[in-house]
Amino acid sequence: MKRRPHPYDPHISNGLFARLLILSSRHDLPVVCKLFRGYLNCDIYDRLPDTIFFPHPYGIVITSGAVFGDDVVIGQQVTIGNRNGVLAAPRIGNRVYIAAGAKVLGNITIGDDVIVGANAVVTRDVPANVVVVGANRLMAKKTDYWAAKIFSK
Repeated sequence: MKRRPHPYDPHISNGLFARLLILSSRHDLPVVCKLFRGYLNCDIYDRLPDTIFFPHPYGIVITSGAVFGDDVVIGQQVTIGNRNGVLAAPRIGNRVYIAAGAKVLGNITIGDDVIVGANAVVTRDVPANVVVVGANRLMAKKTDYWAAKIFSK
């Protein structure tokens, strides 16, 4: 399996456990999947694309039916799933960063180039190019500032 570079820093790539988690989600090997997911404490019931990045693949919950764009970064303890028992999964756009502990719930769409802050709860549609913090609180994304912080290395 090819090492996928981090979307914001090409010198970082998915580690061995993240690559195995993505590989196990794409193939139907029930015993291997259950053991590996149990080891990482992850419940992933969806086929993950190769373009996803897990900096720390522990405690992640992803329901079946979730749709991911390219270059999505998902932190530890993130939940992407159903809301109020309704079986409707989120659609995540391209170049979305979902920070540690965030919850993305329900039949919603996250736009491209969005940052979901740590421990944020998202239950409504999110337009492109914003930062989400707290409970559905949208903030303007200063593109020049973020680009300078990310690419200043």
